[in-house]
Parts: sequence; C-alpha cells; structure tokens
Amino acid sequence: MKQSSDNLNPSKEYYQKSNLNLDSWFKVTLIDYEKLVNNHQLLKIINSFGNNTIKLLDIGCGTGAFPNLLDQEIDSQIKLSSDLLDVSEYCLNQCSSVFNQLKYFQTNEVFASSIENIQTTIPRSNYYDIIWAIHSFYTVDIKRIKDILQHIGKLLKPNGIFLMYQASSDSCYYQLYDFYLKNYEQPNNSSKFIVAEDIQETLDLLELQYDLIDFDYNHKIDYENQDLLEVYLKKCILNTSVDVLSLFKEKKLQYFQPQNNQFSFKQKTKLIIVKNQ
Repeated sequence: MKQSSDNLNPSKEYYQKSNLNLDSWFKVTLIDYEKLVNNHQLLKIINSFGNNTIKLLDIGCGTGAFPNLLDQEIDSQIKLSSDLLDVSEYCLNQCSSVFNQLKYFQTNEVFASSIENIQTTIPRSNYYDIIWAIHSFYTVDIKRIKDILQHIGKLLKPNGIFLMYQASSDSCYYQLYDFYLKNYEQPNNSSKFIVAEDIQETLDLLELQYDLIDFDYNHKIDYENQDLLEVYLKKCILNTSVDVLSLFKEKKLQYFQPQNNQFSFKQKTKLIIVKNQ
C-alpha cells in the first residue's frame, strides 16, 4: 500500500471502523448509488468498453458500495483493473475485500492518500480509461480544486472518461453541513462542502467540456427511529462527537412530514461527465 502525507481532513478522522455504522447509514442512503447504477447513460458508458480490460482509478473509494451495486448491472465482459485511492486505510482494506468478491472488478494498486496529494501520489500520465469520484470531494480544499482537476485530466488516456457524482448546493447534504459549521462552536472543519456547482465553475475556468445528469431523491427516516436519525446526522457532518439531536433540534423540523410521520431529506445530486478529447 502506497502512502503519502495529507492535510488535516475530517474525512480521515471520521472514516475509521470505530466511527462507522454502515448498515444503518445505507438503510437511508443506498438510494444514492441505486439511482446512479440504474441510469442508462452511465451503463451505456461502462458497457461501451465492450470486452476489454480497462484501467480504472476510484478516487475516494470508500467501502466499495458503488462498484458493488454496479457489478450487478454491467452487461458486457469488461474487466476493470482498479486502482483505489482513499484517505482512510480502513476503507481501502474494506473496498479491496469487496472487489475480491465481484465479477467485473479487480484491485490493482492501492493508494492511502488525500485527494489533495493526488499529484504526487499518482504522477503518471495518460494511464486510465475511466476515473470516477463518487461522493468524494466534499471536504477537499477549495483552493486546490483547479490543480486537482487539471491533474486528473492528465491521468486520462485519449478518449478516457472522468465521472464525478457530487451533491448540489440545494441538497440536504450541503444544508446540514452548512448549518453545523455555523451553529456548532468547534466544528471539525471551517470550510463549506464542495458541491457540484464548484466543480462546474472550475471546469468552466479550465474550458473543459462536460455533460450533466441530475438526480433528485429523498432520504427517509421514520420519526420513531431516533437512533437511525442520529447516525444519519452524524455521518452528514462527519463528526461522531456532536450531540446532533440537540444541535439539529429545530432545524430537523424543516424536514419532518407529519402526514407520513417521517423525516424526508431531499437530495439533489449531479453526475458530471468529462470526456478527454
């Protein structure tokens, strides 16, 4: 496993085994990945590589939830030889274990690194057929986004594709984290979440063409399930030490639907597709 130093990052502290309650989290949020893997345009891109073995870089791979679902939808004999990059060694180990059970994915190299250090961690050029970042850029240093995206472009082979799945500024992911930054006296970060619009603005500055696919869905939690609500809110702010039920006592009422007796958190996410010309 190759490692590099990284900046202080709430994701690194949060994504440890002791902090994660993924079974509960995915009871609410697996819809994020289900919506994505069932999108016909995404599947068309993946299946367009036919029966070839292709190089994939999974940036911020997490525990492999997205490839695990996508593996069940692929309709070709493609093989994805996959390099994994994540700030959490626990997530890298979990994702590698998941890949070992999949039909179309296999782990190649593993990089323990923040996204900010991708230029030194993966310096090679014209190497990957596909690079994707699925819910991976939220806590990246906004001042580094331009350089990072430029470097990702250099990592793509001719006709390679970069896919980014990122929440929009009017998603609850963003709203809840922004509320936390403004109302908690010692947040674990001082910067707002990076949202899809930040990425679009940077791509426009770089004069890179891209396509967009919009996704709208809701995360639903029954009112009685306060334990699940607590897990959800802590994950949204990447901080397990906060008394979130108290912090969001008034805020969460905005998302309560009395007719269903449940909280409904509206998410708006964009898939940004950049093709290397």
